[in-house]
Amino acid sequence: MERPGKKGSMFSWFQRMFGEEPPPEPPPPVTPKPTPKPGNLDTTYDRYNQTMLRQQREAKKYRLIIEDAARRYDLRPSIICGIGSRESHWGLGLTPPGPHGRGDFAQRRPRGERYSSEPPDGPGYGRGIMQIDYDWHEFARTGSWQNPRENIFYACTVIIKAKKFFRREMNARLNEDQMLRATIAAYNGGATATLNAIEAGLDIDANTTGRDYSRDVLNRSGWFQLYDWT
Repeated sequence: MERPGKKGSMFSWFQRMFGEEPPPEPPPPVTPKPTPKPGNLDTTYDRYNQTMLRQQREAKKYRLIIEDAARRYDLRPSIICGIGSRESHWGLGLTPPGPHGRGDFAQRRPRGERYSSEPPDGPGYGRGIMQIDYDWHEFARTGSWQNPRENIFYACTVIIKAKKFFRREMNARLNEDQMLRATIAAYNGGATATLNAIEAGLDIDANTTGRDYSRDVLNRSGWFQLYDWT
């Protein structure tokens, strides 16, 4: 005896009852693919990258601050996350780890407002989560850089100033993607140095650390978008 449910058994039963073949089975339903959200960025990071997951756990501690800053300065939270990831791994890469930490301990000659061989309050030119530079920013020479809210908000003002600079100097010669990259690159290398690279026909990141700063930040930002950082 054929086991119930086999095609041959069903066909024989249907043919005996109605004298014809049974109708074909309907095709399985097709699940539509989700529509990608507008403005999503690509990333080469695996969704379950352990380094990035650890950073996201740290970033979540400041989520309300990040989202508040993003609204106030008309920035994407994911871009702020990408910069914080590149700069300090959201505090995990600092000494000591966390918002009170410092980075960038490599020796360098006096510049900006510094005339001593190293900062008078101790080594480490990068201050806080967003690594505000001691030499170029008065904010980094005060105690407020250790406050995560003030550190993140100050970083956003640097980003916005760079964006205004490029809008004024480039006069619509950059498309939207180029403007975003230039603004991010300027956060690391300075607006003038980034402008010089663009006008010389070089890559936007030519004068940034590792010559990949904006590309790397956007790559990290794309990963944060996988976890609903818009």
